[in-house]
Amino acid sequence: MNSSDLGARTVMCWKPFRIRRTPLAALLLVALLGAPAIASAQIAVLGNPVEERTAAPGTSYVGTIVVKNLTDRPQPARIYQSDYSFFSDGTSHFDPPGSVGRSNAAWVTPSTSSIIIPPSGEMTVAYTVRVPAVDTLRGTYWSTIMVEGAPNVPHATSSRQMGLGTVMRYAVQLATHLSSSGSNKVGFAKQRFITQENGTESLELEVTNTGERGYRPLVWAELYDVKGTLLARRQQQRGLLYPGTSIKQTFDLGKLPHGAYKAIVFADTGDDTVVAAQYKVSF
Repeated sequence: MNSSDLGARTVMCWKPFRIRRTPLAALLLVALLGAPAIASAQIAVLGNPVEERTAAPGTSYVGTIVVKNLTDRPQPARIYQSDYSFFSDGTSHFDPPGSVGRSNAAWVTPSTSSIIIPPSGEMTVAYTVRVPAVDTLRGTYWSTIMVEGAPNVPHATSSRQMGLGTVMRYAVQLATHLSSSGSNKVGFAKQRFITQENGTESLELEVTNTGERGYRPLVWAELYDVKGTLLARRQQQRGLLYPGTSIKQTFDLGKLPHGAYKAIVFADTGDDTVVAAQYKVSF
């Protein structure tokens, strides 16, 4: 059986339910663009690639981004803004600032649009975030400041040769949480059981932030047989999940004999409840 053999299975799903819990704090996610290895890069962004702050309407705060020159020659870097979103199909989008409904790009003002970093040196780029004095703001708003180096083109040995260059881009996420406002909600969708090539079973599903506030979901799955015996428990902590974004979650359940099973998936969003959904499968 392979991942296309889902017709041989019966999967049943129940509406998610909630369980009371104690609160946990939300954490962070890193977004980094650029496939080349760091050894081929000309610049690097140091420190935390996510800036996450809590602020009230009408207030402002400042932050800094430190950019390092990894070479022995002066290196230029371009500073610009972008929106950011990602989805369970593996795609990430860096759209023009203001494209995402919860973009805070209009609140952000970088101190410069370009810098020249001295050989083996560092430069600091400051930015200011001014939260509008609007009482209806709720939850989390975010965007990115992009730091892009110049193309790294190998030197040609003759006038007829051309070099294929690479560009390193770093996306520093700026997430603004509006005090303690906004709901922490989660949704499960597109659940399926898959038999891997090595014979192990996996549960795959889509986890979506359906609320107003960003959080780092703690997601785990428990598998039971028909007698109610716990056979497996798998847990994963994921990065900061913004409102409207989604991730694909996969749990390896090991090798299982043919039969009927029940899986319960739990998601801790940092709210005072834990959301759970139950699935049944037979194969």
